[in-house]
Amino acid sequence: MRFNCKITLKTNRGNNELKIPCDYRKYISSLIKEAFKISGDNNFYTNNFERNKIKPYTFSTFFYIKEIKDNYFILKDNFFYFNFSSSDYEYLIRIYNGLLQLKNKFKIFDSDLYVEDFNLRLKPNYTFNDNAKFKTLSPILIRAPENGDYYFVPEDIIFDGKFKYAKKVNKETFLKAIKLNIESILKMGVRSKLLDDEILKKDFEIKSYNLKLSPALHSSNRSNFKLTFPALKGVIEISAIPEIIKFLYDSGIGARRSEGFGMLEVER
Repeated sequence: MRFNCKITLKTNRGNNELKIPCDYRKYISSLIKEAFKISGDNNFYTNNFERNKIKPYTFSTFFYIKEIKDNYFILKDNFFYFNFSSSDYEYLIRIYNGLLQLKNKFKIFDSDLYVEDFNLRLKPNYTFNDNAKFKTLSPILIRAPENGDYYFVPEDIIFDGKFKYAKKVNKETFLKAIKLNIESILKMGVRSKLLDDEILKKDFEIKSYNLKLSPALHSSNRSNFKLTFPALKGVIEISAIPEIIKFLYDSGIGARRSEGFGMLEVER
């Protein structure tokens, strides 16, 4: 389940140039948290954001960029697109309702930018079969199972080795890490009672992938750290029962999904 949202911005600056920090994801995460916070249930917010809990959602953004300057995107227009997807209907409804209440109230990206309007549109569900080819709407991060601080990059992808937390691995190791990640996502679905535990007995396969490096500048609202993740974008093909494929479509794949990584769309 997902929706698409056109977010229009306004500024009080004398000029009309709109600048978005390249580490924009933390600001979108703050918008999401605020939408959940005002959606009417303090227990829901506490359980999800004041505890270290895996969240069943992901998001992506699309900006029309004129240029990149000093770690800022200079936008061509005064709006951008925000896509939100969740395997849990409650999350979808809560953020949908919360966003509608934030119009003209929420400062985003810097003190002079406000959310002027939301144009929200629920997207229809796909009917999946036992094979799906997905493209990444937001880049994916495949965490190293033995050390969660590092992320795998397939050895056939060329990069300069400057990523502090990147680890090059062969295809077999990379595919195994993706499978372990998907298994953990399915276990999350079972724990949350979104999936029946019989789902864990079903086989699935990563049939192919065509990925390239998409460096992602990332920072935190809780500390001053800033680093560039070795994120990946492209196409990935998965064979599984339709229930598993739909759950991955709704939840995303990879690490840090609720921070704006791993959102998928059906490749047409």
